[in-house]
Amino acid sequence: MPDFRIAPTARNVPLSVQIAEQLRSQITSGNWKLGERIPGEHQLVEMTGASRNTVREAIRGLVHAGLLEARPGDGTYVCASSELEIALQRRAAAENVLEIFEAREALELYAARLAAERALPEDIDRMTRALDRRDAEPDVAKSVEYDLDFHLEMFAASGNQLITDIYRSLDRSDTMSIPQGKSDKETRQLFIEPWTDDDPHRQLLAAIRDRDPDGAAAAVVRLMDHSRSLFLRNTPK
Repeated sequence: MPDFRIAPTARNVPLSVQIAEQLRSQITSGNWKLGERIPGEHQLVEMTGASRNTVREAIRGLVHAGLLEARPGDGTYVCASSELEIALQRRAAAENVLEIFEAREALELYAARLAAERALPEDIDRMTRALDRRDAEPDVAKSVEYDLDFHLEMFAASGNQLITDIYRSLDRSDTMSIPQGKSDKETRQLFIEPWTDDDPHRQLLAAIRDRDPDGAAAAVVRLMDHSRSLFLRNTPK
């Protein structure tokens, strides 16, 4: 991880606030990833050139903001990638799960159209690898994760960072959780293998590759219809 130094830029802005902004940029840029332990206090002092108390104050601010989590005896970890993520998760927690599901549908439909217009060759490659890993992975939980990776790569291919962040920030566990009591085989059939030779994931990928927004949207509608049916079938009445 590269070192970084803080140089005061404004006399009326406390140095701890300026350091907090620099630490925040390490999180939002992805240099410090979700779930990763950040450098220790002593290392941050060396990296920033600031005093221990100033660094502590900066970290406390980010813990209070919800970006970092301090674990006594273990360290400080990244628990959110942005304040947007925190706000959306709090907002979503107060909503009906079906409304969250519908919001995701709307985002995915629009992102698919954008991806069909904007995707780069490397985006197509990443989407293809995600599906190939999904199909080759014997572990069901990992297979489902690769499936979700495909959708995230599609959002990245849309070229719209804001809707990508919104989609990523909505916790998908409520609408994409593995139904309780299902065997691995049943779960795979529900999530990954309900299709024969016409997997809409592959159709979506092909439409994006072919610059076909309508085809991409049609594939998403098929996927969403299946996901909605699965969600409602496994939701207690």
